[in-house]
Amino acid sequence: MGLHRLDRWLGSSLTVLALGWLWLVYEYIPGARMEGEPGPRAFPVLLGIVLAGLGVVMTLQAVASATRERAAGTTPSLTSREAWLATGTFGVLVLYAFLLDKVGFVVATPVVIALAMYFLVQVRNWMLLGSLAIGFTLGCWVIFDVLLGTPLPSGLWVIWP
Repeated sequence: MGLHRLDRWLGSSLTVLALGWLWLVYEYIPGARMEGEPGPRAFPVLLGIVLAGLGVVMTLQAVASATRERAAGTTPSLTSREAWLATGTFGVLVLYAFLLDKVGFVVATPVVIALAMYFLVQVRNWMLLGSLAIGFTLGCWVIFDVLLGTPLPSGLWVIWP
């Protein structure tokens, strides 16, 4: 039994999310000051294009898989687990966007990673959960904030600078 239905919905959702992301990037992030330099918009645009491309590839592969299964006469129905994964992934992305705006990167990222791993991936080892969530957050903070000097979202509810 394939996960083609889950992949089709998830791929389509990621593509729509990426297109919305690209619109927001062009709407709110200024372009390069001089022609030929990448500017602050370059990395977010690249991420949006990669996400849209992956969403399209995932959707096309799922449609091709469904077509092959239909031709073979085996079309499995959508399971509750597949529906939970698709809905949960979308919910985690919405929660992350909300928390990034309110509490910032340093608080939102480990919380969302831990929740996604616990509920979607079903990792129950608290040491693994905590170390991965904190380690990933710390690694991203060191790379982007410390080494590259790129400010990460601090959130509206944060009272320290």
